[in-house]
Amino acid sequence: MVEYLPAKMIIYLFIATCFCQAVFSQKLIVTHAPRYVEFQEQKEPLQTSEVPKVISHTLGLPSQSDIKWKGLLQGSFFQRPKANVLVTVQMMEGQPDLRLAGKAEFPVNLDNAGVDVGGLMTSLQGNFMDKNPLMLDAGLDNSIFDIHSEFDVFRKLPNTLRRMADRLLDADSIAQEHTTGTLNTSLTSDLSLMGELQMIQDVLKTVQGEEKLMKTHTPDFYSFSITGLQGVAEKHGKQSTQSKDASDLVTDFLHKMTEQFKILYKDNVVVEILMVNPPSDQLIRKVRSLKAAEETKNVTGHNLAADVDEMYPVTFNICLWLMILLAIAVFGVCYSIWNMDPGRDSIIYRMTTTRLKKD
Repeated sequence: MVEYLPAKMIIYLFIATCFCQAVFSQKLIVTHAPRYVEFQEQKEPLQTSEVPKVISHTLGLPSQSDIKWKGLLQGSFFQRPKANVLVTVQMMEGQPDLRLAGKAEFPVNLDNAGVDVGGLMTSLQGNFMDKNPLMLDAGLDNSIFDIHSEFDVFRKLPNTLRRMADRLLDADSIAQEHTTGTLNTSLTSDLSLMGELQMIQDVLKTVQGEEKLMKTHTPDFYSFSITGLQGVAEKHGKQSTQSKDASDLVTDFLHKMTEQFKILYKDNVVVEILMVNPPSDQLIRKVRSLKAAEETKNVTGHNLAADVDEMYPVTFNICLWLMILLAIAVFGVCYSIWNMDPGRDSIIYRMTTTRLKKD
């Protein structure tokens, strides 16, 4: 009996550990947010389909539908972040967790194949159509580092695994600035992970070097995807040394990335890390195709009016009744002046013209 209890406890601990890994490995971590963007503790998991709505709420954009999730409080009407950065990290159950310190942390439920930021980018473009906001969606698509943006400055960045391998040899690459441990760039799985991190760093340096990108008066939006952690786990094993080194590398990189975005936007930025464990047959990254972007660009080039906003009735009534009240006020003033008796009602005539008073 004495030997049976410890064995039973070990079994319970093992089951509890597996359960915790399966449930709590998927989460959204807010590594930074301005003081006027407030989050509150929420036990109900956030659906991945509502992540774009949460981002729209932080940026002050009108949402097409209400947000059921209550983890984000109502923000300031007079202030909103200059940028929002979303990093989606795809992992496997049982893989070493990312030890990220942040302002808030919430459980996440993967209710669809991934986070569709296409609708968010369309909404952002529609609200600031004439100002060309900075929007970027980047990730690894098979063997191509796809960077989707309307700005041509990002086209010069490495977009293939071979070019990325050469980029990692430079003195300012993440391979030189971070500890990579047992990761080897000669392996495709390790190269893909380091290439995704290098792509994010190159995008950040490109924005830092382009002053015109920072002078826009519209909120910026960045979406990055990191799928290399799952590739490393599939190649070397979930609990391998390489998998642990990869998790440490991503953790260190995301902390440094958050600090760089804070400096770039002077703390006026929201940075979110979304960690999910999708099925192997599902893709996390959903982006607008270049064809869709061209169609949108062509449509806006026909000098068509923008879609009616949901706040249009409120704005119309405010303007209408304000104009009616001003018209009535002006009419009343004019009528009073027209029927004014200069001798009795106006001090101006009494003080300046004595002849009218004598007559």
